[in-house]
Amino acid sequence: MTKTSLHIPVLLEHVLKIFYRNERQIFLDLTFGAGGHTKGLLNQNENCIVYALDRDQNAIELAHNLAKEYPKRLFPFHGQFSQLKTIFKDKENYFDGILLDAGTSSMQLNDPQRGFSFRHDGPLDMRMNLKSKSVTAYDLVNKLDETALSRIIRLYGEDKRHRKIARCIYQWRSTFGPILTTTQLANVIKVGLGGNASDVDKLNRPIHPATKTFQALRIVVNDELNELYNGLEQAYTLLKPGGTLLCISFHSLEDRIIKRHFQGIVLHPDEFSSNLDETSLRNQAEKQIRYNIQTKHIIQADDNELDENPKSRSAKLRYGIKL
Repeated sequence: MTKTSLHIPVLLEHVLKIFYRNERQIFLDLTFGAGGHTKGLLNQNENCIVYALDRDQNAIELAHNLAKEYPKRLFPFHGQFSQLKTIFKDKENYFDGILLDAGTSSMQLNDPQRGFSFRHDGPLDMRMNLKSKSVTAYDLVNKLDETALSRIIRLYGEDKRHRKIARCIYQWRSTFGPILTTTQLANVIKVGLGGNASDVDKLNRPIHPATKTFQALRIVVNDELNELYNGLEQAYTLLKPGGTLLCISFHSLEDRIIKRHFQGIVLHPDEFSSNLDETSLRNQAEKQIRYNIQTKHIIQADDNELDENPKSRSAKLRYGIKL
């Protein structure tokens, strides 16, 4: 089995339907991953061209291999959202469609050495870009004090048990030494919370009690919310008037930033995890109307897709047309 076959792109049929035009189009896929969405766009319209970006070098290597199958139609670029204006400095008002899938790819989740998932035992890393000199999940888990850990889990995991989780992590490492691996961290959290899953997903399956903590650590390691905000703002300048911006999110923090971007609300980093009342949202949204929002209600996976691809259970799709 190849690495690309391990990944099923979420909401693919919706993405293709929204972007479909029977004419030449130029797309920017901001999160190439394993290439599922990009390949769908290329196959749907033989006249389209896709520029593909990813911060993960492994994904870009896959993109270069796929580009051989689509000569002069697929152009890979290694970089992150905050570098868009530099990478595409001559592409202002250029793209017909821009796609942003904020999820972690199965390719990353299924590689134990990347440290994204507690389903596989591996080092606590979680860096999207392995060449980055940023902190790792190991650094956060083993070097932050209890208060800082609790704050991270509260803000970026939105877990009400943040104090208890932080306390059990701190007590464990103080007694037994550093927490080294993904499964070790997951077990420490599970034992500390009493050994039971706290919730179920849409398929009525138990959710591991460490899930939100792993999300929080990954967000901080990769500065994901700042990157997402910067990516959306810079993508707007690259999208031509009448072009479509389509975004897929997987948790409420991402969806909140995306929703407010479409509404024209400018956020500061310290507001990413806070809620504004609806009156404030409407008042601010009226100041910067930049899109004709096409999704009054979010688009989510149907039962058939949930059966085929359980990861899609959390996916939320929003899109709008640049005015």
